[in-house]
Amino acid sequence: MIENAEMALAALTPGEVNSWASKDLNLQIGPRMLAFTSETLILSFSLPNFHFHAVTAYDILRSRGVPLGKRDYEGRLRTRPV
Repeated sequence: MIENAEMALAALTPGEVNSWASKDLNLQIGPRMLAFTSETLILSFSLPNFHFHAVTAYDILRSRGVPLGKRDYEGRLRTRPV
């Protein structure tokens, strides 16, 4: 599945991806229909959902004694050259 997803993403052109900006998207969750734009879906639904699950997994691992710290959660710093 990952290989198929990678191939599908590699086949997209920057123009195709850019054409999706500000498109209306409807997300059906059970009986609820949520109306988004592409930007509001990412910023107000997808990113918070991702972070919730990442933090929950991190917390479960820590509670089970896995030696994780803040730096493990934050990952590599992306600094600029001085």
